[in-house]
Amino acid sequence: MVSARKNHQVIPSFAAKRANEPMNIDSGTKIEQAKSFACIACNSQKLIRWGELPVYTADFLGRELDSNINPGALYECENCTLRFRFPQPTKEELMKYYQSLDTNECWQHGTEREVWRYIKDELKDLPQPSVLDVGCFRGDMLSYVGNGLELFGVEPSTEAGREAEKRGITIIGENIESLEGSGPRFGAISLIDVAEHLLRPMDSLRVLTELLLPGGKLIIFTGSTDALSWRLAGVDYYYSAMPEHVAFMRPSWFSWAAARLTLDLVSIRRLRYQSSPVRTRIDEGLKNLSYFGYRRLQRLSFLPKFLFKLPVVRRIGEWPGCWWTSAKDHTLVILTKV
Repeated sequence: MVSARKNHQVIPSFAAKRANEPMNIDSGTKIEQAKSFACIACNSQKLIRWGELPVYTADFLGRELDSNINPGALYECENCTLRFRFPQPTKEELMKYYQSLDTNECWQHGTEREVWRYIKDELKDLPQPSVLDVGCFRGDMLSYVGNGLELFGVEPSTEAGREAEKRGITIIGENIESLEGSGPRFGAISLIDVAEHLLRPMDSLRVLTELLLPGGKLIIFTGSTDALSWRLAGVDYYYSAMPEHVAFMRPSWFSWAAARLTLDLVSIRRLRYQSSPVRTRIDEGLKNLSYFGYRRLQRLSFLPKFLFKLPVVRRIGEWPGCWWTSAKDHTLVILTKV
């Protein structure tokens, strides 16, 4: 949920501290004995540690940034290819944060969004004309696709849920866990900018799969760790620098997950988080390449310190993070229940 942040900024002293810590960007460091934790999807302990995660936001889940904050490190599972943050925030911390979000300022996409158009097309052929949107917030997406469909939502924010209900959306729970054991009832279930928030992604997808009717569609839109922009950035990418983002997928992970659920992987489409003009794409691309280069150089201890005092280099180091929302770094994944 990228646009939940009103102020994309780094607290300079905290960011500099993290940036100077040694981390392996290009190859990762294998964890031989990770007995205290394992992959949040498959429980494998065959993990690669990519490095400490930075924080590019003005707070950490509503808490003031200080030396006591531990944003965690980025790990990759060698078994299922999921990347994830560890340690993670607790479920209670995340719920408190979501419930505090400003309904009027967060996740404003206007009346139409590119990914919504593709989702609307997917909802034309369902075993039953009903759709459940997990993390529906005000119900903007459901309102856009909703002609002729029964609309349901899951939403942790009470205020946002009330706004959705005014639009004719039935809120049936505040989280996925509350739906467990409900039985098949929906023609489609969508998670738009939500999968990256799942503390236990396979457990959550299993519950949702059970709610689908045979032939029903599970529609997921989330960032993809195999995107070129992410590969260039490594651990410095904006998407994993957001504290509420804890799980990071790629197409191979969805293939792995579908094989272990009663799902067929139908299609994967690469999209941008938000449509942007060419000028914006070029501008963000050049700025981010400069920023990534600066962070890599900063970690090389043998470089003379005066280099970073040069005016142009110093200005890059003062930039507020590497936000790159115009990159084609998201995937729209369509799965159907067997």
